[in-house]
Amino acid sequence: MKKILFVLALAAFAGTATAQDKVVRKARMLKDEVQNLVALPERNEKQEAELNTKLAECMELITPTLNNPETKKELANAWDIKAQLHMYLFNPLLNNVIAKQPTDTAKLAENIYASLEAMEECYKATQALGLKGEKDPYTIPNKLKVIQFRPYVAYCGQMFFQNQQHPKAVDAFKRWMNYPKTYSILGADAATLAEDDQNPQIAYFTCLAAYFAKDYKTLLEYMPTARQYTQEKDQVNQLYLTVLIEQGDTAAWLKAGKEVVLAEPSANDAVAQNILAYYFTHNDFNGAQAFADEILAADSNSKLGNYAKGLVFMNDHKYADAIPFFEKATQADESFSDAYFNAGVCYSNIGYEKNEALTGKKMTVAQQNAEIQKVKDEYAKAEPYFLKVKELEPDNPHKWATRLRTVYYILGNKAKEKEMATLVGD
Repeated sequence: MKKILFVLALAAFAGTATAQDKVVRKARMLKDEVQNLVALPERNEKQEAELNTKLAECMELITPTLNNPETKKELANAWDIKAQLHMYLFNPLLNNVIAKQPTDTAKLAENIYASLEAMEECYKATQALGLKGEKDPYTIPNKLKVIQFRPYVAYCGQMFFQNQQHPKAVDAFKRWMNYPKTYSILGADAATLAEDDQNPQIAYFTCLAAYFAKDYKTLLEYMPTARQYTQEKDQVNQLYLTVLIEQGDTAAWLKAGKEVVLAEPSANDAVAQNILAYYFTHNDFNGAQAFADEILAADSNSKLGNYAKGLVFMNDHKYADAIPFFEKATQADESFSDAYFNAGVCYSNIGYEKNEALTGKKMTVAQQNAEIQKVKDEYAKAEPYFLKVKELEPDNPHKWATRLRTVYYILGNKAKEKEMATLVGD
């Protein structure tokens, strides 16, 4: 009795499997009817309604068979049908994009992704079924479509970004970046796609979208590739450094910032200034000096490298050592107002120190006059530097007038001293 029941159970199972395969074949015929309607150059209202009805009917018919273990020989066929149905759904939306007409980006992306997934599952089914050669009518045409559809994924990312739907843009751009690893149907062509020249550019867009989405994990993941995008090199570096600062990762920010500066010192003054500001704000003069030395080792004529070296000596009260570096910075950039200013300050400070050294010192009148003249000589050396600042920043008298007032006071030029006093409101 038990043996008879077992045989009946097998028969029932086989009958169900055959039924599932029949459903798939029925869906294929329905899909062909959809295809015929899609192929019409123009459709009237009745044909359009018929197309939509048959599309929905076919999708409803095929979907349950895809994950049904009873679908056997027709599984690859089922996934291929689903892939083509989604193509019919996204083609008119894609045409809108090409024609620069409004379109439903979410629906476009949904159907492109679903079609790609279905073609990948179709390929896996052909492998599981051992279909090869003429018995596999799916893989070659679907593989070509998968390759063809990659730009569509990027279009979706671009449209999501323009619509400020940044998380969806991140998802689309990541799909583009991971394409070669996602679709095994690509076979040997995956290696070619992985080396696509657009990888750095799309990685940059991925990072940019991730930044606005506050998805810093994704941003940092794709940043190494994005930094190869030379056309937006400055923006990529700025984005990278901004995120590191926002995350509070100072060590990583310093390391990355130095890499940016040392790769091209003359083109990254702003980054170098921020790093120097960090060191000086934290009273890390050794760090500032080491950084300045690194810049000068990479480019001995670097404006910022020489300026930084001058600042280090200046903060260490080694004014005479600082001046040549400030002067070299002005040689690199004749409009570098701060370098002129600091050179003038150094000469003034040397004069001030010489004047302070005279306090309590016993000297003859002649000796005292000689020493005072040395003080005046230092302030006189400062004058042309402050005048250069005045020339470069005429609308900012508070930066140079006070300094020049002191110079003219020391030199005994009362008329110019009064002129400077007037400029600062005294």
